[in-house]
Formats: sequence, C-alpha cells, structure tokens
Amino acid sequence: MTMHDASRTSYLGLIRLQKLAKARHELELSRLNAKQAAIKEENDALFRMQEDRFVVGATAFVPVPIILKRLETNKSLQAQLSEHMVEAKRNLLKASRTLDTLESRLRDLAKTISRAEVADEADEYMGHLLGRHAI
Repeated sequence: MTMHDASRTSYLGLIRLQKLAKARHELELSRLNAKQAAIKEENDALFRMQEDRFVVGATAFVPVPIILKRLETNKSLQAQLSEHMVEAKRNLLKASRTLDTLESRLRDLAKTISRAEVADEADEYMGHLLGRHAI
C-alpha cells in the first residue's frame, strides 16, 4: 500500500465518520424543531381554552391559573429549546464545514495522484524514446 493509498483510505474513513456526525446533528436539530412545534401546538390549544371561557354557553373545564402556569412553563421550555437549537445549528454548520474540507482535500489528493501518474507515464515514455534512439 503506497502512501497515497493510505492517505486516500484515511480521508475516506474520516469523511464517512464526518457524514455520520453531520447526520447525527441534523437528527438532533430536527428533534428540537419537532419539540418546539409540539410546544407551539400546545400553546395554541391553551390559548383556545382560555378564549373559550368567554364564549356564551361554554363551560370552562380548565381553570385559568393552570392554563397560565402551563403557558409560563412552555415559555421557559421554548427559551431553553432556542438555546439548544442555536448550539445544534452551530454544531451542524461545523460538521458541514469539516466535511466540505475533507472532501476538498480528498479531491486535491486525487489530483495530486493523477498528476504523479501522468508524470510517471511521461518519464517512462521519455525513457522509452531515449532508449530506442540510443540503439
């Protein structure tokens, strides 16, 4: 195994690992988005419950203090989720940039290997031509 093959294999392994890390960060971000959407949906339902209290003939089955307490709790959860989402986006961006860098280095290595092969072929051809003319 040549040094170029080892480098190529190393880059391919690193790229595979980085793709897994990126997928993990994407999954975490989608989980946080789903959680935030669920909280928003719950808040909408709580606001509807609160508004239903003022509808004529409606019977309010959830006391206002409980609704307000849950809305406050959700507000706190949303703030925490927002912080986690910022961190998750930062991690995803970092993983994406690292993956792009590794793929770029792999392309550069492939170009270097290709140039070296062409140079070797040119040297071999020149040696062949020089050897033929010497006879």
